[in-house]
Amino acid sequence: MSDLLSASSLLMAIAAILFSLWYGDISKALEISPKPHREDNVAAKNSVSNAIFSKALPVAIMALSLALIFLPDAIRIAKDSISIYFSSERDLFRYDAVRTAYCFVTILSAVLAGYMWFLVWKLFVLRKELS
Repeated sequence: MSDLLSASSLLMAIAAILFSLWYGDISKALEISPKPHREDNVAAKNSVSNAIFSKALPVAIMALSLALIFLPDAIRIAKDSISIYFSSERDLFRYDAVRTAYCFVTILSAVLAGYMWFLVWKLFVLRKELS
């Protein structure tokens, strides 16, 4: 189980580092406001497209992939924990920090994926407004 936690943590760290490196460019692209004439928006549209396809979309895909890859094991761990909690024994000494950390990393990757897909959606909407 610790190998699984190590792998998920390492991959999540890579996604988080890419997010932190590229978030400035993504937020800068989101600050662009469309001008009334389409011809005036060509450079802005290229900037937004660049932010989508070279920064936001790769991180969104990576975070979603991580969440989907590690979700089945996290669900199994959560089911085991719930069944232990509601059993008549309530063996609280069976707590496992590694399994809990694994679930936490999986949840964080799902949150990052959700936020990144929200940003991708906002960028696509902005790109359409710039057309």
